[in-house]
Amino acid sequence: MTRRRVLLAITAIFVIGVVGAGVWLWIAEETTSPRSATALCERLAETSGLDDAIVTVDPTRLGPLVSALERATQSAPPEIAEQLDILTTFVVEVADEVRAEPTDKRGALTEALAARQDRIDTVSAAGAAVEQWNGANCGTSLRSTTTRR
Repeated sequence: MTRRRVLLAITAIFVIGVVGAGVWLWIAEETTSPRSATALCERLAETSGLDDAIVTVDPTRLGPLVSALERATQSAPPEIAEQLDILTTFVVEVADEVRAEPTDKRGALTEALAARQDRIDTVSAAGAAVEQWNGANCGTSLRSTTTRR
């Protein structure tokens, strides 16, 4: 192979690599959720009814709504991300235990909450912060009418 062909081959490989990296970055940017108030409001709207699904231990709704809450954490802006992570982690842990119980879902919920009693104050504060943020930024409530005080 001549020197010219070697240089052309190296240049072609370099150009293909740069183009490939650019395409990969563009795809990655398109598939990641932006962290903004608007994006989080859209994601939180998808969790409507989660509180009822937990309280009533409705397995048909619980899984999809918990997944929606997990997706919401990817959109959370920095000012609420930590509180939403605390709330989501807790909800996911409890929901996983409830889903794993084949028969006594309500008993599993009671046991899961009792096992996490030491975190209830922290999680409640995080939940209140998320609810307040949602009201101020999205103009809606996360709690259904049956769970509002």
